[in-house]
Order: sequence, then structure tokens, then C-alpha cells
Amino acid sequence: MFAALWRDNPAASLQPGQRLMTMASFLHVDHHQQALLPALIADSGLPAKQWIERYLTCYLSPLLHCFYQHDLVFMPHGENLIMLLENNVPVSAYMKDIGEEIAVMNPDAVLPEGVQRLAVDVPENLKLLSIFTDVFDCIFRFISAILHQSGTLPEEEFWQAVAQCVKDYQQAHPEHATKFARYDMFAPEFTRSCLNRLQLANNQQMINLADPAENLKFAGTLNNPIARWR
Repeated sequence: MFAALWRDNPAASLQPGQRLMTMASFLHVDHHQQALLPALIADSGLPAKQWIERYLTCYLSPLLHCFYQHDLVFMPHGENLIMLLENNVPVSAYMKDIGEEIAVMNPDAVLPEGVQRLAVDVPENLKLLSIFTDVFDCIFRFISAILHQSGTLPEEEFWQAVAQCVKDYQQAHPEHATKFARYDMFAPEFTRSCLNRLQLANNQQMINLADPAENLKFAGTLNNPIARWR
């Protein structure tokens, strides 16, 4: 994954057989109820679960590394991600528009003066919402439903692949064992953060960038779909 405040067109660097599309397109369903993602997977020639594993390697694994290695989080929603596909198989991801949608969740982090504002203080129990809410609830929830309803991949197999991706990262980085325990990706449930309520409350600025947790709206909890595969 390559991340930057970037306006250049990545199409100039494409190699034969490669194409670009926003990750938001993975959620597209047309007026005939035909979804794009199952068609991409079918055209790739890969089994659906293997395709999803490639996608998770490009998207989820780097987000986990940024979180556990650097306390670094993004708003990695579909419009901010451009997926690089080769023969319609994910091989990389470009993240854009991170000028204001990025934070280092450590107020004591030593950063260059120009970006010191990125160091913020977030309550411990809310830090993993950067994955649970922004990725699981806002992206994977819809992908799993599309794949299940189209008969491409059962929902349980999708979430099992997500769990395995997390385990693979943890096994590859035992130096973060303490953090894995503190910020538990396999916790039984997580707080439900309601992003739409933020937009309704203030459509000019959803969050206070100096205190991202200040304006969050919560409503109960959600079951963690990967908890069973701890």
C-alpha cells in the first residue's frame, strides 16, 4: 500500500494487464441487482476465497501494520482507496485524500513540526474502531453480503478469511504481541460508532481533527464477526 497526499493520475504507471478502480466500486450493485464484485472475481479466474485473500493482503494487512507499528490510522473508505488490479486480481492499493483523514494516536509522538497536529489523544477503548468501524462495519459488512447473496462466497468463509489475514499479520510480527493483547482484534464485540449521525449533526466537519473522539456518536455494541476464530 502506498499512501500520500496525491493528485497525480496513477494510470500513467499502469503495466499491461493492469487497471485501476476505486474500492467503492466493489460495493456497486446496478438497477438490475447485478453486483460488480462477483463479476470481477469470475473474470479473474481465481477461486473466490483466493481472490478475497489477495484483496485482504493489499488492503487490510497494511492498515493493521500502520496501526500496530506506528499508531497510525486513516479513514480508509471506498472513495479514498484506488485498487490496482492485474487481470482483475488485486495487487496493490493507493490511498488518497489523507491530508485531513489521518491521525497518529499517540499525543507524545515525535513528528516533524509541519505534521505535529496529527498526534492526537484517543481513549484506549476507542482506538480499534479505526478498524472495526471504518473497515469491518463500513466496508466488509457490505462486501460479505454482496458475495453471499450472489452465491460467490458464503459470508462465514469471507469473515474466516479476514480472521486468517489478522492471524497471519500477528504471526509475522510477534514483536507487537503486547499490543495485540491490548488492542484485541478478536474481542467478542465492539462499540457501534454511528458515522451518519456525525454527518447529520455537522455536515461541514464531521469530527474535530484535534480531538477525533470528541464528537463520536455511539449506539450499543456490535458482535465482532471474526471473534469465533481467535
